[in-house]
Amino acid sequence: MRRAVWFALGAAVAVVVVVKGAQLLRRATPEGVREQVADASADLGKRATTFVKTLTSAMAEREAEIRSALGIDGADATERPAAAPARRATS
Repeated sequence: MRRAVWFALGAAVAVVVVVKGAQLLRRATPEGVREQVADASADLGKRATTFVKTLTSAMAEREAEIRSALGIDGADATERPAAAPARRATS
């Protein structure tokens, strides 16, 4: 009975080693490397998009806080101040 348990345990370990080795070998092939790069670039794009969305919403929130603190009405926020008049050249 004891030998059967050790035999089964050895067979299970051998199967795990072979499967994990095949996975590692697959990742080292050109196709596997290509897949890893594609996954990493897709993840990078998602992270960049999330970053930009978070940054934009935080900027808008902070701008609203500043406008509220300064007492600037939201309707005036769309109007731009007039440009300063041009200086005359003195000769």
